Amino acid sequence: MGVLFRKNKSKGNMHGISVIICCYNSEHRLPQTINHLIAQSFNGFRVEIILVDNASTDNTSIVAFDLLKSQSKISYKIVKEPIPGLSNARKKGIDSSSYDVLLFCDDDNWLNPSYLATTYNLLIKHEDIMLLGGIGEPVFEKEKPIWFDEFQLNFACGKLTTNETNELEYGSFVYGAGMSIRKAFFEQLEKINFSSVLSDRKGNELSSGGDTEYCIVANMLGYKIANSNKLTFKHFMSDGRMNFNYLKQLHRGFGKTRVYTQLYNDVISNSEISGKNLKLPFWKDKLIHKKRELYKMYPKILFAFLFKNSRDIILKFEAQKGEVEERNKLKADITNVYTLVYTLKKNIERL
Repeated sequence: MGVLFRKNKSKGNMHGISVIICCYNSEHRLPQTINHLIAQSFNGFRVEIILVDNASTDNTSIVAFDLLKSQSKISYKIVKEPIPGLSNARKKGIDSSSYDVLLFCDDDNWLNPSYLATTYNLLIKHEDIMLLGGIGEPVFEKEKPIWFDEFQLNFACGKLTTNETNELEYGSFVYGAGMSIRKAFFEQLEKINFSSVLSDRKGNELSSGGDTEYCIVANMLGYKIANSNKLTFKHFMSDGRMNFNYLKQLHRGFGKTRVYTQLYNDVISNSEISGKNLKLPFWKDKLIHKKRELYKMYPKILFAFLFKNSRDIILKFEAQKGEVEERNKLKADITNVYTLVYTLKKNIERL
């Protein structure tokens, strides 16, 4: 833990962008990502790169240092976070940052040359925006799968805007890849005693949800979220991810995340987990109900190949399976999660 390498530490002026790259065994993906950052064109504000080595077992830190040491354009820090998990890595990056805008760049994102300048100018121009997102454009290591276009949103690719000519469009969600957040957002999270309830990626696991939770809480706080067609980045699609089994694993993770987003929705809509009129505890009644829904899907899964929408059927099944697995893991603890979210809502109302 701690800073491994540091160069050109910025002092004084806090207006700028801290680009945070969270890495787990990223030595082969980093060269393109870092070279695209070094090639950025920007004036009038400062930029730093913070690379977080999150329990890597390869040469991620060494490769990053070799790439960054010879350039003088952007200051950088390479820090280690030994506790696995994207949420832990992001917190380390945030705590290590110097500037008022944080940009989360995945280790396989190649930002277009004006990405940083456009981000900063948009946030200066639109002071009401707290979270700002861009558009991922896939770059394939090998051939593009025939199913990719249909499911590209699952890989943080494709537009989240509805109008191609708009400079930006307000909404309720941004991709975690290429996402910019004002540091003031995290300062506000501390004031409301925010504690994440969503499981995020750890190592090679595909469960995620931290980005979704940021968006949900930002909406609860009344902050504006926007996407811009001017912010584009290449998203490298390694061949190892371009298969249907990987897509199934993604949807299993989406199902696990759904348990928590449903809790947020329940709290926001003032619903209560009471179970007063149930013979069983609420969590058990809900788990049994979800298991029954899953079992009803089995006959269709067995003959999915007969249907034109066979992929949709299989992926819905995987998501349902993921939700059942997560509910079964939580059991009665789901009430504690509900309490955390309910308390968060009350803290926001007291602001």
